[in-house]
Amino acid sequence: MKRKMMIKKAVALVLTFSMAFSIAACGDSGRAEEAKEQETGQQATEEKEAEQGTGQETAEAGSEKTKISFWAPFSGGDGDIMTELVDEFNAQSSTTEVEFMIIKSEEYYTKLLAAMTTDTAPTVAVNHITRIKEYVNDGLIEPLDDLASAAGVDFGEFTERLQASAEIDGKYYCMPMDTHLLLMHFNTDEFERMGLLEEDGTVKVPRGEEAFFEYFHNVKSQLGNGQIPISGTSMNGLPMYLWYTLLTQYGGDICDETGSTATLNSEENIKALSVIMRMVDEEIWPKNQKNGGELFTGKIAPATINGVWAVPMFEGTEGLNFVSMPFPQFTDKDSVYADSHTLVIPKNKNTTEEEKVAAMEFMKWLTDNTAKWARAGHIPSKQSVIDSEEFRNLPYRSVYADSAQYAKIFPQVCGIAGLTELTYRELAAMIAGSQDVETTAENMQNGFQEILDSYK
Repeated sequence: MKRKMMIKKAVALVLTFSMAFSIAACGDSGRAEEAKEQETGQQATEEKEAEQGTGQETAEAGSEKTKISFWAPFSGGDGDIMTELVDEFNAQSSTTEVEFMIIKSEEYYTKLLAAMTTDTAPTVAVNHITRIKEYVNDGLIEPLDDLASAAGVDFGEFTERLQASAEIDGKYYCMPMDTHLLLMHFNTDEFERMGLLEEDGTVKVPRGEEAFFEYFHNVKSQLGNGQIPISGTSMNGLPMYLWYTLLTQYGGDICDETGSTATLNSEENIKALSVIMRMVDEEIWPKNQKNGGELFTGKIAPATINGVWAVPMFEGTEGLNFVSMPFPQFTDKDSVYADSHTLVIPKNKNTTEEEKVAAMEFMKWLTDNTAKWARAGHIPSKQSVIDSEEFRNLPYRSVYADSAQYAKIFPQVCGIAGLTELTYRELAAMIAGSQDVETTAENMQNGFQEILDSYK
C-alpha cells in the first residue's frame, strides 16, 4: 500500500513537471528541435552484417550477443552524438547489443515512469541525478554495487561531487555520465572592442557582487541602440539555475541536512532573490526575454547566461566568435548550479541477470568514453577523462571544466520535480513584477515544505 501511494505521488509530480522538462533537462539552449526517431541498434547491426557478407551467418548460436534496450531523452546534436556512441559500442562489443530509443524530452519521464510501474521498462535508462532519490524511494531502480564490483567499476573514479550525489543510503543506484552546469558566454569581438578581452582570449568578470554590477554597467555604457548587456530566457529553467547558483554562493540551500525541513525562508534566499531583481531592475539582465540564446547569437547581447549545453549551438553559429567561461562568483564561496545525466537499471521482473550484466558492461563503456559525449558541451564524469588529451583538445571545454569541482547539485531528497515546478512559477512571477522578493521567498518555503511533508 505504501509503495502504491508513493508511486501515485511520483506520477503526479512527473505529470506536473513534464511540460517544463525539455528546458530543465538540457537547459535554456534556444533550440526548438523536436526529438527525432532514431534507428535501433538492431537495425544498425543488420546493415553492418549486410555490408560484411554472410560470414556471421555461420556463427554458432552460443556466440549471439545479449540484447538490451536503452532509452534517452536526447534530441538534436545530443541525440546524434549518443547514437554514434551506441553504434560504436555495438561494433566493439562481442557480447552485448544495444537497441537505442530516443523519446521526446517533454514526454520522457512520464513514459519512463509508466514503463517502470508496468514491468515494460528498458534495461538501461538515462535519469537525472537530482531525481534518483525519488526512484529509489519508490523502489523503481536497481542498486548497482554488486554488478559494478563484478564489472570492475570503481565509483571513486567519478568526480567527488558526483560520487556524493550518486550515493543513496550507502548504495549506488546510478552511474553519472557528465556534469552539466551554468556558464556565462561572451562575444569575444564585442569584448575586444570594449577593451575587456584578456590577452589569452578569455573574459574575466571580477569576483564580488558590487564588482559584478560595476563591470556590467561599464559594458552597458558601451552598447549600441537596441543592445542589452546580458541575455537569458526570463522563465522556466534559466531563472532557476541562476537562483540556485546565487543561493548557494551566499551560503544557503533548499533544505536542512535531514532533507525534511525546507530552508527557503532564509536571509541567504532573500539575498539571492534580491540580486536577481537588481540585475532585472538595473537592466543588466532585462526581463521579458523569450529566448536568451537567440539574443546572443543574433548579437543583441554581448554576453549570455546559459549552460554547457549551449556550446554546440554557439559553435554552429556562423560569424559568432565567443568564449565560454565559468559563471561569475558573487561571494568568496565558489558554487554553480549543476545536474548530471546518469545511467540506471530500472526494476523490471522481465529483465534477466544476464541482461543486467550486459547493461553494466554498456554503462561502464559509456562512462569510460565520455570525452566523445563532451562534444555536446558536457563535462565528463570521470577525472581521468577530464584530464585526457581527447577532452582537452576540444575547444572551450577546458576553460570551464574545473567548474565541476565546485558544482552544486540539489540535495538528494524526494520532491525535486515538485520544487522545480514551484520555483519556475515563483521566479517568473517575481521577475515579471507580480510579487516582491519577500512574498516569493515565503511562497517557495511554504510550497517546498508541503512537498517534503507529503513524503513523510
